[in-house]
Order: sequence, then C-alpha cells, then structure tokens
Amino acid sequence: AGGASARRGATVNMSQYAAMRELRNAASKMLKDEGALCVITGSGTFNVPSANGVAYKVGDPEPTPELLMPIEDHGRMVRMIQGGEKVEMELDIRNKFTDNQKINNVYAEIPGSDPKLKDEVVLLGGHFDSWHGGTGGADNAAGCAVMIEALRIIKDLGIKPRRTIRVALWGGEEQGLYGSRGYAKNLYDFNTKKALPGYDKFALYLNMDNGSGRFRGIYLEQNDMAKTFFKNWMEPIEDLGFKVLSPNSTGSTDHEAFNTLGLPAYQFIQDALEYRRTYHTIMDTYERLTMEDLKIDACITAWLALCAANDNNKIPVKPGYPGLAKELRY
Repeated sequence: AGGASARRGATVNMSQYAAMRELRNAASKMLKDEGALCVITGSGTFNVPSANGVAYKVGDPEPTPELLMPIEDHGRMVRMIQGGEKVEMELDIRNKFTDNQKINNVYAEIPGSDPKLKDEVVLLGGHFDSWHGGTGGADNAAGCAVMIEALRIIKDLGIKPRRTIRVALWGGEEQGLYGSRGYAKNLYDFNTKKALPGYDKFALYLNMDNGSGRFRGIYLEQNDMAKTFFKNWMEPIEDLGFKVLSPNSTGSTDHEAFNTLGLPAYQFIQDALEYRRTYHTIMDTYERLTMEDLKIDACITAWLALCAANDNNKIPVKPGYPGLAKELRY
C-alpha cells in the first residue's frame, strides 16, 4: 500500500505518512462520489512518468482509474486550451483484478556448522517483486542478484560458517513489506507481546534496495551498539570504498520489519546513480544495472555475512526491546 520504496533515503515520520494517506483517501472518495471518469496526473521528468502507490485491497470498490501524463503532452493540452481550442480525450482502459492474494518468499541457506551457534541466523535480503512499467532491474533485481551471488561465493569457496547464513527474497515489498513482515511474525507475537524462540536466534539482517550503485557503508538505525561490530568487520574491505557508518535511519524497505522489533537489521548506503530518476518507471530495466558495482557489492555482502556468522558475539538488540516492539502499519 503505497509502494514501500517510494519514501527511501530519509528517516520516515509515520504519523505524517498516515496523515498524507488519510488526505489522499479522502480525495479519492470525493472523486468517486463526484463521478469522475479518470484522474490525469502529471508526473516525472524527461518524458518518463513515475508510478505512485495505491491503497487498493481485494474486496474494496474499484478505484477511479488514474493515468500518468508526460509533461510534453500536458503542456500541449494547456497551450490548446489557452488558444481557445476545445480539448477532448478518448480513453480505453482495460484493467483486470485477480483473486491471487498469496505472497511468496524465496529462501536459500548455508547451514551453520557450530553445534552451539548453528541455529542462529544471519539473514540477507532483497525484494523479489517489482513495480509497474519496467521489469524492476534496479528495484529490485539488483538486490536479489547481489544476495544470491554473495551466498554462491561463500558456497563455492567451501566455507562452513558457524551460524546459518540465509538469503530471503521477499514478495509484497512494494505493497507494504508483506513478505518480510510475515517472516517477522515468526519472531515476535504481537498478540501476547512476547518474543518467540527465533527472536534470540536472529544475528543480523542486511538489506539491499537502492539500485545497483556501489556500497559505501551502512545505516546503523541509531543503534550505537552495532558500530563496534561493523567497524571491525569493515576494516579489511575499506579499500573497496566501504567506509561509512552513519547513525541515521533509512526507511521504507524490508529491514524495517525487523528493526521495528529492535533487532539488528540494516540497509546499505549506496551510490545513487540513476536510481531516483528511473525506479518505478518504464526505464527500470536491465540497462540500469552497473555490473562492476554489483560484483563488488556481492563480495562486500559475502564478507560481512561471514564476519557476522563467525563472530563470537552478535549485535545486541536495541535497549528496551522486545518490550518496545510494534507492528508496522502501511
């Protein structure tokens, strides 16, 4: 609901987001009540409209259709009207709503080898679903490819990590982090407000969801206790340009499902490249990927995963958790 990745790159104020959604829902209801046939929206630059999220759920009344119009077409219509001409539009919209309500996650793992630590999990993730228009090259085939490649590197080297290293390719991220939130419900019971057995077995989650730019560091989600771990782990790979440990939070992708439980879950800091201009557009295809950067990203991910899997200690949960845990709402 809302295209989770649309608000990345800054700390998310969920109360403001909720108010924004309430206003948008009220506007949508007004348009429906007034009998509007279609909403024409100007969006995007370089003649590439950018798709926005919708809050439609199965069983809801069908929303008013919305079309995204490139700037040039909108400008032409404005000039015609200013010249006194009558402008008419003919629309042919054929949407189909299916009953498929199932969200699928894809998992793969290298089992842990240490008898005492093998049940603890280092989780790597990206989201397997993409948005309309393009094929989701940067958002988020890039993240999925890097996580799969990181696991392949470890496997092909024959390394036996002490903790289990698991890759999760999430479904339903764009609709509201449904895949990762489903996984998180196996770690914490929101009804009883108690941690489940998997909670204490959670060692780390690393997420990639900002295109194919080179990794430059980690957003630490205001968890100072993680700084020492990452500082030690990253020292051997600083010559790859991986040097930044930001105390800031970043939102709107799958690490939030675990971070909101106080668990150590983080998103990479990446070179932006064309991501902001092209994701959620028809331009988000294979051509947006920078392979040399993705290869380095996979190596960095593999190294960090091994460090976390073999460390004698693991990053502690945030102070006050799991008691302060809250369920994400989208």
